[in-house]
Amino acid sequence: MADITSNEEDIKQFREQLDVVEAALRDDPSNAELLALKAELTLALSLLDESLAESQPTKASSKQHASAPSPPPAQEKWSRENHPAFKKPPPPEDKDVDAGPVNYKVNDNVMAKWVSGDKAFYPARITSITGSSTAPIYVVKFKSYDNTEQLRAKDIRPVAQKRKADGTPANAATPAAAPAQPPPPSSISTNPGVISAAASINPELAQKNREEAHNDTADAKPKAKKIKAKKELEAGKNKWQEFNNKSKFAKANKSKKDSMFRTPEGVHGRVGFTGSGQAMRKDPSRTRHIYQANEDLD
Repeated sequence: MADITSNEEDIKQFREQLDVVEAALRDDPSNAELLALKAELTLALSLLDESLAESQPTKASSKQHASAPSPPPAQEKWSRENHPAFKKPPPPEDKDVDAGPVNYKVNDNVMAKWVSGDKAFYPARITSITGSSTAPIYVVKFKSYDNTEQLRAKDIRPVAQKRKADGTPANAATPAAAPAQPPPPSSISTNPGVISAAASINPELAQKNREEAHNDTADAKPKAKKIKAKKELEAGKNKWQEFNNKSKFAKANKSKKDSMFRTPEGVHGRVGFTGSGQAMRKDPSRTRHIYQANEDLD
């Protein structure tokens, strides 16, 4: 029921998006992005319709199995067959017979059959579900070891709960108090032409790929537009930084280099090339010349 409801909601959302795209195409029929988005939405709707059609027979069959059985015909009160002394013990129940369709989900704890080993049931957890809706294939992982198996619904049982009203003992459906742990599968087979091990598949990776494919179908175009806008923003930012570095304001902000012809600011500074030994000259004093009588003789 949950899968059918989710599929119907997805179909409704995709159809609303398709209506919006078709309305936009009326204004701009030659838009390549809108045409590509319309094709993707149409493909997604067809896939969802197929999955919904596959789920409908399962829903009808589950309703038929869930319907109450017809009451048995009335029997005589004092018949020979009803007397306890003449009753035969009931035949042992066949554990391999499927009692009815049971819907399991991912991460459910179940009793799984070790098909590649001793054919016994051990506690396990469902890691992923593959196959069709009518014949699902459950990938289970045993709790005691890291072994995985791909099983049908007939090879999986729900974890039995203890009930006081049942006449059968509580350990009939559960393993013994200390069950034999399933040993790791042997790589050597008695028949070299038969491979008894399960297919080597990573259920977590398969589930991740399905989720990524679903997300890419729904959000392919908006994600591409976002990346394109980010690249344009980075390009504009780089151009503005290059222009700012070449402007006169950037040159003015740069530190000025010391010139070799600079004049020192101190009183005792020296003029000329850097490192020259000439000190700053003083102006000659202007004094009056006094003529002496014996100056020529000297």
